[in-house]
Amino acid sequence: MEKFYTAKYESVFMYSAVKHQRVIKKIIEQILNKKYNDFIILNPNLFKDNIHNIGQKLDLLIKADDEYINVELNSRYNKYIKERNLLYVFKLCLDKSEKDKQTLKGCVRQININFGRKSKGIEDIAVVNLTDNKKFTTKIEIKNLNVDFYIKKYYNNYKLTKEEELYAILGLELEELKKLGERNDIVKEFKESVEEANKDELVVKWFTPEQEREMRENYIKSEAEEKGMKKGILQTAKNMLEANMNI
Repeated sequence: MEKFYTAKYESVFMYSAVKHQRVIKKIIEQILNKKYNDFIILNPNLFKDNIHNIGQKLDLLIKADDEYINVELNSRYNKYIKERNLLYVFKLCLDKSEKDKQTLKGCVRQININFGRKSKGIEDIAVVNLTDNKKFTTKIEIKNLNVDFYIKKYYNNYKLTKEEELYAILGLELEELKKLGERNDIVKEFKESVEEANKDELVVKWFTPEQEREMRENYIKSEAEEKGMKKGILQTAKNMLEANMNI
């Protein structure tokens, strides 16, 4: 049987989110318990934008009304991933503040869609001052959506709410998506987008986890080579100036 790639795979998730934005909008609004009028995905090509560390990129950056929402898809969740995601949201907040030339008007929110954690469904992560345990800033809000929690409930025959179904579909196989799609229009729309992604040769062939890792490694290597080349050019120019050569 041909392998079916669920939305746990970054490329399938991104394809579905960009192709059918109504679905990802609904999921985000549920997680944040907030409705948005304007909802624009700013980086549909999925590559880094104003994140300057080598090999780092935002998965999905969204402008929703006066807020920025960074969605990170984590196929595993560990200390490194947590620290990396914190780095992303801090840099995003700094970047948007600098562009506004003043204090950031809206809030920067980060949603970490995690696989591998079954203990809790949705977690609130606060940036706090350890001395008095008070919030350090109200400009940053972080939430974890632990998808496996809802998948486990589904396969254990718990009756999921409409909201919980939308969380579970991010990791369910095709047959289960079909079942849920029969009674939930948004699930049906998402199922169709995931099927489209699986039929897209570039998505399936190019963005398997192994290919993603290879792309990331090649990207880091090319960035390092480019930096080395620029450093060499600058050193050559410096040597020429020191030798009083004509500009």
